[in-house]
Amino acid sequence: MKAYIIVIGDEILSGRTLDTNSNFIAKKLDQIGISVSQISTISDNPNSIIKKLTDAFASDNDFIITTGGLGPTKDDRTKQTIANFLCDELILNQKTLDFITKLYCTNGRTMNDLTKKQAMVPSSSEVIINRYGTAPILWTKKFNKVLINLPGVPYETQAMIDEFIIPKIKKEYKLPYIVRRSVIVVNYPESDLAITLNNWESHLPDFISLSYLPSGARIELRLSAKGNNKEILEKAITNEIEKLSSILKENLISAQTTNIVEIIADFFTKNHLTLSVAESITGGNISHKITYLAGSSSYYKGGITAYSSKIKESILQIPESYIDVHKVVSEEIAKEMANKCASLFNSTVAISTTGIAGPGSDEFNDPVGLAYVGLYMNGKTYATKYYYPNVTRDEMISRITNKALEMIYFKIVKNK
Repeated sequence: MKAYIIVIGDEILSGRTLDTNSNFIAKKLDQIGISVSQISTISDNPNSIIKKLTDAFASDNDFIITTGGLGPTKDDRTKQTIANFLCDELILNQKTLDFITKLYCTNGRTMNDLTKKQAMVPSSSEVIINRYGTAPILWTKKFNKVLINLPGVPYETQAMIDEFIIPKIKKEYKLPYIVRRSVIVVNYPESDLAITLNNWESHLPDFISLSYLPSGARIELRLSAKGNNKEILEKAITNEIEKLSSILKENLISAQTTNIVEIIADFFTKNHLTLSVAESITGGNISHKITYLAGSSSYYKGGITAYSSKIKESILQIPESYIDVHKVVSEEIAKEMANKCASLFNSTVAISTTGIAGPGSDEFNDPVGLAYVGLYMNGKTYATKYYYPNVTRDEMISRITNKALEMIYFKIVKNK
């Protein structure tokens, strides 16, 4: 089954308001086996709405979903336009009026005529009370399709999608099973990976699709299987991942989770290891990634953002003379940061980062895009150099964060 999403609102087109609804709806539909064929954003103009609805109903989509334009103000024209499109009329829905009245009374407000108009709905539409707002949701069957009209307020739409729309679709329609599995691939350029996997990919069963999802220097390969027999789908996905593992070998990090922090957390906790972090270029991003996962306190001791040389000297106790000799962005400083960090936090393992994210260089005139990741473990220190001269500042920080986590994985988890 397929769906067409129409986002209605001049505020979206102007860029003043970010459209989060279509992304949320598409994800939720995808999870139950409904593919989104198109997402369109249009103005509140009635002619634009009629034209887009006409196009959507002429397509082979099973569901047409709109968001926005259901409010009480004059610029919210969707409901009347929908009635016109359906050759229908707006009538008072008493259930909706009672709900709105109760909502206003509870909050100590007086309901005006514009708010009362929220209870006017097309006579052919099934009304779903929006318990998070005053604009009801409309569910209309026409020409073997379902038109679903949702408000534009994100928290209202998203809550109602979860609580009512998705359960209603699942109840009323026979949907396919979907099985998804992802693997993480590192140290493999996307084009080289595609060439390596060409033969394997060309022999995938018709019911399995593959997506390449790059994130910096890391790539997630997502396999999705859709069909009527869940057991067959799961076996097929498992079989293909086993083939992938034999092809990619050490470049495939995990076939169980796409979150490398989960792998690290599990390993450190089970092996009674502790971790601390000294960050310069990554500015606390590694610590954020680690602590975002619940339970990190079982192995993570803490971190320091030693962004300036003075902090490296005063807190990490790296002598100024040592920094002057080797420069802040160097293998030696990365190693010493990791070594001092382990001592400061009394951790068995420590990771460090130093580099230049740009846009300008540092006091030593090192090139933008240069970075080092240091690691301390078992009384030894290691460092790896990275150079990404043609990426943005945000991308540089993201890549070095990923490389630091991968260094922990390859040096410690993989070599257990």
